[in-house]
Amino acid sequence: MNFINKIIIGSGISSFVYYKNNPKKIKVFSNPSEKVFKSGNFYEYDKIGGNSNIWGGYINLKRHKKFLKNKKYRNFVQKKFFNIKKIFKNNPIFENTYCLTSKNNNLFRIKKSFFKNNLIEKKICKINIQKNKIILMLQDRKTVQTNKLILCVGNLNLLKLLHESNLIRSKDVISFDDSSCNYVLNIFKNPKINYYIPMPVKQILEKLIFQKSKNYQITGETVFLQKFSKIKKKYNLSCESILKNKKYKLRYFLSNHLVNLKVNNIPIRKFIKRKTNKIDIYCSGTVKKYLPGPVVQDLIFDILTN
Repeated sequence: MNFINKIIIGSGISSFVYYKNNPKKIKVFSNPSEKVFKSGNFYEYDKIGGNSNIWGGYINLKRHKKFLKNKKYRNFVQKKFFNIKKIFKNNPIFENTYCLTSKNNNLFRIKKSFFKNNLIEKKICKINIQKNKIILMLQDRKTVQTNKLILCVGNLNLLKLLHESNLIRSKDVISFDDSSCNYVLNIFKNPKINYYIPMPVKQILEKLIFQKSKNYQITGETVFLQKFSKIKKKYNLSCESILKNKKYKLRYFLSNHLVNLKVNNIPIRKFIKRKTNKIDIYCSGTVKKYLPGPVVQDLIFDILTN
């Protein structure tokens, strides 16, 4: 049995932030096969880069500026892993939305090279919590032992992994906050109850055909808007119904994120801590407050301050 002192499962934005903020050597495990897991409000790209390869690359500038007052957040941003770029012309309705870009001015996506030689393309199928260690079962039935496990997978993959590990039961109630996200014509906008992002037809076609855009040009008013409702909705579902649900929305070009994930009304992070202090969780489900539109700044803040 191999021993690795600290392991991250997942290779998306949460994994990247945690990895870059931790001075100690960490191994990162990522699913080698390219899959998209879907169920109801859940839509996740399970491969290197995670959901950073399908989300819009947007950032909420107002919340970002608020978090800059925090030293840890400010220091991380100043390392210039990404740039923050204006993408909409002056308009009070849209000026809060910026985007993250890489050094070549393309949308910021997580790549294998970001983790250097510490990324292992093997799927973790099961977690076995023991008194002084955690044993992970790989897809090839080999095992790895660790002292500390960091779960940076998407919400659906998190529930699936915990269920396969018998840490969550089929009948356990899973709750989360989310809201609607769709497209509307510009003439029907109502900023009081919705958050809007202009969406040029070119970008819509890019997302439909290629499932993501490469970069954004400065945009003004557009015929279509991406609409995020500011009114949150509370969902309560059994774990079994989520994992078996084959119905899903067309989500790969809609980027709202469910938050406040709970098991039997216990926040997911607290739920795991009751079982062991050797596992930490970072995903949109650990963000407590529902936000219409971009949530990446809150993901980064949550990781750096927890």
